[in-house]
Amino acid sequence: MNIIKLNSARNCFRYLIKSLRIKEVYIPYYICSCIRHVAFEEGCKINYYHINLDFSPACIFPKNAYILYPNYFGICSKIVENLVEIYPNLIVDNSHSYYSKHSGIASFNSLRKFFPQIRDGGFLYTLKKFSLNIDIDNYSYTPKILDYAEICKNESRIDKLDMKFMSETTSNLVEKIDFRAESAHRKIVFNNLRKIYDGTNCLNININACDIPFCYPYLAKSEEDADKLVNELKSKNIIIYRYWDNLPSSYVENKFYKCLVAIPI
Repeated sequence: MNIIKLNSARNCFRYLIKSLRIKEVYIPYYICSCIRHVAFEEGCKINYYHINLDFSPACIFPKNAYILYPNYFGICSKIVENLVEIYPNLIVDNSHSYYSKHSGIASFNSLRKFFPQIRDGGFLYTLKKFSLNIDIDNYSYTPKILDYAEICKNESRIDKLDMKFMSETTSNLVEKIDFRAESAHRKIVFNNLRKIYDGTNCLNININACDIPFCYPYLAKSEEDADKLVNELKSKNIIIYRYWDNLPSSYVENKFYKCLVAIPI
């Protein structure tokens, strides 16, 4: 297995497109727009696909097509396992599933989504060895947990990042993380949230015992119920993000955007 340390998850995808010379890829509608932008910028044709209520693809792909599939909220490893058995060129976006083992022809993750003291960086795992001539990111920062305004500022910075290898600052911080303690804490919080919300959650969460989720995804019965829950959580100073905007209407993706509340762990 080859591991390439880069300065963001989206640049992991960019690195892969360049290295494999991918000219066409299947990407779900339900994904962060930054991933689509990377494909556009690299001149890669996008074939969009819908997903089902359980996050599985709602279509059959050509056998040897390049397919990007996100491990949504870190709870879709069983779907990933099924897709890997069928499609040899599956690319797994583990931005929401840092702890997942590598699957497919390549996979990548995002550090800042799991470790609040880290501001950028991602690992690209590949079956093939690649070597692009790029610089090392020289961004330096003091590790701390950011407030909402600082998070937004950092996200704007990430949007403008050129593709580079991971900075020394981020690389050093990763080495200091107690991954066992971090993952154990996430599992405890996730299981506690399940006890509170599983009874009314319209999602049937079916995860592997080894999964370490990114958040607890709660699908409300209606947009009004979702907004009510969001307001309750915000009153407790819990920041809630809605995933994602600009989605097709009258499809599952739009239902997720309106009614799915990603409760942070």
